Amino acid sequence: MTPRISLLIHGGERDEATHRTIDSVLRQDCPGVEVVVAGPRPTARGGAARRLRPVGVRVEHVVVPPSDDADPTGPALEAARRAAHGSMIGVLGAGDELEPGALRAVLAMLDHQPALDVLYTDEQWPATGAEGIATKPDYLPHYLQSYPYIGRLCLVRAELLTRAGGFRGGFAGAEEWDAQLRVTELTTRVGHLPVVTVARPKGPRTDDEAATSGRRAVADRVARSGRPGTVEPTADPLGVRLWWTVAEPPLVSIIIPTVGGRRTVHGQDSVLVERCVDALLEATEYQHWEVVLVTSEATPANLVPRLRERLGDRLVHAPISGRFNFSASVNEGARRANGSQLLLLNDDTEAVEPRWLDRMVSVGSGPDVGVVGAKLLFESGTIQHVGIIVTDGGTPIHPLGSEADGTGRFATKEVDVDYLAVTGACLLTPADVFSHVGGFCTDLPLNFNDIDYCLKVGALGLGVVCTPFARLFHYESSTRGHALDPWEQDFLDRQWGLRLTTDPHVQYRSGL
Repeated sequence: MTPRISLLIHGGERDEATHRTIDSVLRQDCPGVEVVVAGPRPTARGGAARRLRPVGVRVEHVVVPPSDDADPTGPALEAARRAAHGSMIGVLGAGDELEPGALRAVLAMLDHQPALDVLYTDEQWPATGAEGIATKPDYLPHYLQSYPYIGRLCLVRAELLTRAGGFRGGFAGAEEWDAQLRVTELTTRVGHLPVVTVARPKGPRTDDEAATSGRRAVADRVARSGRPGTVEPTADPLGVRLWWTVAEPPLVSIIIPTVGGRRTVHGQDSVLVERCVDALLEATEYQHWEVVLVTSEATPANLVPRLRERLGDRLVHAPISGRFNFSASVNEGARRANGSQLLLLNDDTEAVEPRWLDRMVSVGSGPDVGVVGAKLLFESGTIQHVGIIVTDGGTPIHPLGSEADGTGRFATKEVDVDYLAVTGACLLTPADVFSHVGGFCTDLPLNFNDIDYCLKVGALGLGVVCTPFARLFHYESSTRGHALDPWEQDFLDRQWGLRLTTDPHVQYRSGL
């Protein structure tokens, strides 16, 4: 019988570690599986051999001759792949051990979703507390090109892996990530089983060689895309920051609704919108922008002249009448804007990173991106926003809010990550997309209008990405309260109830 799953192991010299991995497969008592070990043949062990026939597991050894390569893992995995017979291919490291029932759970999901080309699971390794338990989100393409979060166990359709070029040498420590990047360029049928299926003796490599290999793998992805771009390291050793080159920087219309409120910020009494504009002028390297200032009836009359002195021809004044409605203000600003990109910006924000707008424009230049968000910090320097997720109860929250700034677990505070939504306090979107979906919903005058907008954009098949390199202070709730009315949640549930249950960051899933 042709096996459904082939598990590849680069055995190296670690006979005992390789045997532990093989034994963990045998204990699955799961037919339709083969193990292909590439490397020097491990010492034979009778106990393992006697168990092969009853459970229907086939173990094959591919002897890889000595190589001059500093790290022969890639060539060894490729030799094992070529010898494999399974319709789905996965990789285990020597010493990895499958959890009880892991393969039966994987096969059940493949039976339930037979069209999947890629299926990955959660994993764990020894660490303090829960630090070594990698509970992963569902498939996030921009996160994957920034960080090797898919890891193990990852099964790929054999035919697709062959078409992608199999495993390559020269990517020591990043062989699997390199293959995952190439495979996901050929398919979007990627599934996630949120179950820990494998225990590794130690975590993924984070040494300089592995980090360099990861950047090379992403750089190759850029080259294959045909779009110019560069990659750079991040504070997390495995993180990669991809900068798409924007040959003709677009005009960005920065839409700032304001009532001219003031507050003490960093010990100074400040008119918030003036502080915001001063940061645009003094601390923003990107030069192709205008400000569309949307004022209300409550805005002081002398504010616009003061800002015109600062901004000159960059200023477009868009007054709006009636009771303050953030959505209506944003829509009026978009109507008056001249730019092909719209940046919605709260008046109580202040740029921190000089290249924040360059970064957002770079990320947003991709044809598959419809919204880009930023990392927002409270005045204290703790995080207010790096993306929004939805709880099991359907309530949008900031999952890392009030945490210390930094790289985050699995680089989630450092690299680009896909979300269902980002906050409208700093949100970049193409003007034509904004127009196509009808802008912001004026039935949501204060809260959840940004969630609604992001979900409308996502329904077009476009990505919503938060890029933490773009950092700004957000002196939140400076001009209004932060309370939510029950009808706002009810509105969101009526409009998007089913969509909210598909948040890729929420681990709960219904049964197979």
